[in-house]
Amino acid sequence: MTLILIVFIAIIIIQMGFIGVLGGRLIVHRPKHQRKTPGVSVIIAARNESENLPKLLQCLSNQDYPDFEVIIVNDRSEDSSQPMLSEWTAHYPNFRVIHHEKLPAGWTGKKYALYTAASQAKKEVLLFTDADCLPASNQWISTMACSFDDKTDIVLGYSPYQKKAGWLNRFIQFETLLVAMQYLGFALLGKSYMGVGRNMAIRREKYDLEYLEKIKNLEGGDDDLMISHLATSCKVQIEIRPESFTTSQPKTSLTTYLKQKIRHLAAGKHYHKKDQTLLGIFTLSCVIVWGLFVLLIFFGLNAKLFFMVFGTRSLVVYLILNRLGRKLNTDIDFWAFPFLDFCYCFYYPWVAVKALATKQVEWK
Repeated sequence: MTLILIVFIAIIIIQMGFIGVLGGRLIVHRPKHQRKTPGVSVIIAARNESENLPKLLQCLSNQDYPDFEVIIVNDRSEDSSQPMLSEWTAHYPNFRVIHHEKLPAGWTGKKYALYTAASQAKKEVLLFTDADCLPASNQWISTMACSFDDKTDIVLGYSPYQKKAGWLNRFIQFETLLVAMQYLGFALLGKSYMGVGRNMAIRREKYDLEYLEKIKNLEGGDDDLMISHLATSCKVQIEIRPESFTTSQPKTSLTTYLKQKIRHLAAGKHYHKKDQTLLGIFTLSCVIVWGLFVLLIFFGLNAKLFFMVFGTRSLVVYLILNRLGRKLNTDIDFWAFPFLDFCYCFYYPWVAVKALATKQVEWK
């Protein structure tokens, strides 16, 4: 039992250190706003998004930025996207639409859409988002673009999900916050391993079309694998001011949410080994801490000590996540953290195993 207690305390220290370093760095981070205004090509891959595109295009047309274009790739849509996009772009000279009727052999839809758009982009910076996202302000392009200094090649942004009622939405907010803490926190440490395609910017000259072609058969990876590939030779900054956010539509059913996460995590098997190891240590710590806590309660030995150690860990971790959530506009009720934390230790291993076992996933 002494050995179990030692292991229990050691893993809690590791977990608290992990969250303290990454979350703490983000909480105190203050981005520097540059005065440069590089030209920006906003790139959107869309498939059957006729309901979401009008709202997004309206937001983009209201952006307060002097030099930008919008490129929308309509990937084989079967709804009313094509006529709607053609009519919209006819009224805005800086908006362009590319219609794909079929895919070349070996390509997945989104990869080919991004490849086409990036190939035809004319501006210095490529700014990516999704069709079901909305900029949080008319300063989205400006804030992301002005985060580039002379040495910066990549700017990673943040995209929270809309807050709605229900436990599924609370868990989506919680999981999104943990993911952001990791990829943004590691970027601050100079160890970038991913970004989210809902909100990230890359210099056009650095965007590797040849690499995109190499992973053309993978449904995911256009964001995380691309950033991991480029980060070895590019300088990465983060941008977490609220005006730089894009807000995403959350899934409303557990089935569709799990399917989405399996697709996202399927690219994880292609991460660098060191990144897999670091992320694995954190996830494993979540599982083991709760597992040992339940085991120690079952045996009933030194209950006061176990509760004191676990309570200290929980209070510190939840305070950091609560503060980080408020900074990133991902507010989570403090009282909900224990239940979400407990669910996470079951959710992530299951989704990760499913993602590793899945050979083919679909974009839309």
